[in-house]
Amino acid sequence: MTAVLHAWYDVRDEDGEVLDGAEATDELLTRLAAQPGAVMVALFRATDLENYPPPIELFVGLGGGLDVGVMQCGDDDGVWASRAPENSEWEAVSYSYMGVGHDFPNNTVIPLVQIRAAVHEFAVTGMRPETVAWQRLR
Repeated sequence: MTAVLHAWYDVRDEDGEVLDGAEATDELLTRLAAQPGAVMVALFRATDLENYPPPIELFVGLGGGLDVGVMQCGDDDGVWASRAPENSEWEAVSYSYMGVGHDFPNNTVIPLVQIRAAVHEFAVTGMRPETVAWQRLR
């Protein structure tokens, strides 16, 4: 069963967006990937928000009309970024979260289809998705 997710990415929306299932989650990811600017979205399970701070912070960087993005996950073991099998053609990639830019190494870019599967896995398990290869950021 998929958990309800809360998504924050727009500084003007302090309550975030409620994603009440896989279809709503897919719609948000598709919409953000298609927009002209690169943005990061913070995703939290509703049940995790009941206990602050939440045990897992999952961020997804999407946008620019591309079918790729990055993932970042913070948990008890550290802060992790997605790891691509090879470097992308960019030196670094940058995504804006609430108006603040966040840069990632060029080997963090992974396909949107993989990001979508990982977000669904996170919604079910509440853990760092195993469908993504991770590298420690700090």
